[in-house]
Amino acid sequence: MPEDEKSQGGAGGTYRLACLRCDVELEPALVYRCPNCSGALEPRYTLRGAARRDHEAPERAYFDFLPLSSPDFLDDGITRRTPCRPAPELGAAIGVPGLWTKDESRQPTGTTKDRLASVVLAVFRQFGVKEFVGSSTGNSSTALARAVRRDPAMRAHFFCGEDFVTNHDVPDHARTSLTVVPGTYVDASAQARRFAAEQSLHLDAGFFNWARREGLKLAYLEALDQMDRTPDVVVQGISSGMGLLAAHKAMREYLLTGALDRMPRFLMVQEESCAPAAKAWREGRRELTAADRIDRPEGLATAILLGDGAPYYPYLYDIASETGGAVVSASRRELVEARTMLRELEGLDVCYAAAATIAAVRNEAAAGRIGEDETVLVNLTGRSRTDAPA
Repeated sequence: MPEDEKSQGGAGGTYRLACLRCDVELEPALVYRCPNCSGALEPRYTLRGAARRDHEAPERAYFDFLPLSSPDFLDDGITRRTPCRPAPELGAAIGVPGLWTKDESRQPTGTTKDRLASVVLAVFRQFGVKEFVGSSTGNSSTALARAVRRDPAMRAHFFCGEDFVTNHDVPDHARTSLTVVPGTYVDASAQARRFAAEQSLHLDAGFFNWARREGLKLAYLEALDQMDRTPDVVVQGISSGMGLLAAHKAMREYLLTGALDRMPRFLMVQEESCAPAAKAWREGRRELTAADRIDRPEGLATAILLGDGAPYYPYLYDIASETGGAVVSASRRELVEARTMLRELEGLDVCYAAAATIAAVRNEAAAGRIGEDETVLVNLTGRSRTDAPA
């Protein structure tokens, strides 16, 4: 990027917003869709001199990779570093001796979504946003609500579908509210958009909020620094795939800085009962249609039950195609077995959405698509607050 195109950002990472579809570049602003093609935007940094800093708080350690002009916008108590370690017993059991686990269940609310909450609120502070509206299947709203409660200047309104109420932990509070909407996550998101428009409030755009992805990215930068080798395969459960885009961006940035020597391939997994992206991938389709929509998603992996992934799937397709990866599904039985193996062999008690990664790796190894000599990094994105009966 030319010197005259620099804008404020982390000390080593001044940035502009760029479209993932058409590469148009914009000055930093709280806009989430490309004005040219409506594509997703992301911050792109110069990365000149960018490096991990010696600081316990993840956001300060990776400040050079964040779209912030000052660390003063951060709240250091929202996230923590989490372990990334080899899982030899589980790896041997599923035919992948080089298995590594990143355990994001250690975050304060139990999921990796604390990372997005930290950066989203920091970016909001930077741009002067003090009140916003959001929706999720549970984990994002729970993390954001906790972060809002820590900041007396911030206020938020959350919406959720009736089937996902138990996934939310948003206590009654003067500055956070939870509205339950008849219907699904998609219905709740539509109601959130209407409410934000009616009240002239800022809408947290979910998948398209680039600050969310910048926060989730830190789990992967942290994991790469904790590992003693480059992973051949990176695995995560997906709904919209926001975390997977974050993972891919982390790898791209570390490739640019020289901290990574090659791009891993990306394996994405959904539960079989709600797997429109996996079905489209098997059929070689780059887009989802109305026929792929699942009106009432059901399954064990509630964190990744998204019935309408049409706006997001093309981005996942591109990553899988470009890296030699895939989008796959795992059955209910396979999720239960994987979760049991994680607990019994590695002492890791995670949710079914996280366990889906192990089910996918096990299946891919059995099919010969992951070799015994390959290093596989799985992101165990969280633990369960409540579980559906297995």
